Amino acid sequence: MLAGVLSGCAGGSTTPKASATPSASASTYTGPPSVLPVPGSEVTLSTGPAPWLPPAVIGNGKDSAAYVAAAGLPYDVEMLQVHYHAHLDINVDGKPVAVPPYLGFVTQGRNVAGLAPLHTHDSSGIIHIENNVPANFLLGQVFVEWGVRLTATCVGGYCVDATHELAVFVNGTRYSGDPSRIVLAKHQEIAIEYGGKGKLPPPPTTYVFRNGL
Repeated sequence: MLAGVLSGCAGGSTTPKASATPSASASTYTGPPSVLPVPGSEVTLSTGPAPWLPPAVIGNGKDSAAYVAAAGLPYDVEMLQVHYHAHLDINVDGKPVAVPPYLGFVTQGRNVAGLAPLHTHDSSGIIHIENNVPANFLLGQVFVEWGVRLTATCVGGYCVDATHELAVFVNGTRYSGDPSRIVLAKHQEIAIEYGGKGKLPPPPTTYVFRNGL
């Protein structure tokens, strides 16, 4: 459990809020890096099976600030001049994999030191995009913050092979490129499906955003 002042985005979620003092890495985010980290680079990206703990979970031995920085993101107090939401579903062999809370939260001890403009507050799969200027954010940045590998052929430890396939859908339409470069958009539904070839369930095409999100 993260300690801090309890607050949250519009929608009534109750989550820790960063201190009112900006962090040393505070800056204006204007766009994603041209290349995102890969396993074995500056941060460790999980190539194992789910579930995947986020770096901000106390006691998992990961430096959440390093993962936010590796995603090309600053961290600061919550900024809401630009504010919208997308949704992510992940299914492995027909079973959902939870997207955890606190992605993008930077912790020092048991306190929240800052919040990246790209983050989650709960396990709903809703991705919060909040910045002080308009800018593009990528799905791959979410996975770097999470510490999980995402490529065209693998998510975490689940990879394409002779009997398994990986498919990514955006609003129900299959995406054929590198999923890490998908640009997040308002009320977008992204579904990552992994399973036996020809046995993937139909992907969700929309998500109902409630409570003013």
